[in-house]
Amino acid sequence: MKLPHGDHAIVEDAKLREYVLNPRHPVGKHHATLFDRLLGIELGNAEILKKALLWAAANEDVTREVATPYGLKFEIRFPLSGPRGEKRVVSVWISEEGSVRPRLVTCYVE
Repeated sequence: MKLPHGDHAIVEDAKLREYVLNPRHPVGKHHATLFDRLLGIELGNAEILKKALLWAAANEDVTREVATPYGLKFEIRFPLSGPRGEKRVVSVWISEEGSVRPRLVTCYVE
């Protein structure tokens, strides 16, 4: 199954800058460390990750679906190549009640 309306998915720049790729975020710093060390993706080239996430949302299969009080959450795993190599990335998306466009919740190197 594909992500419903995955071709209209939202990846907020702030989510990447302030959380996923932020080496100073209390939780996100662990994601940031792995993205940098294993893939060579950091704040300066965040566009690589953003493009890959949007491509995966539109093209890859959902590997897990969970109902939450806020809407449906979907997980997509996909390969990502960066300046330092290739790894599998897990992305988590939510389709909130009343919204058609899925939004990135988080992502990390598997």
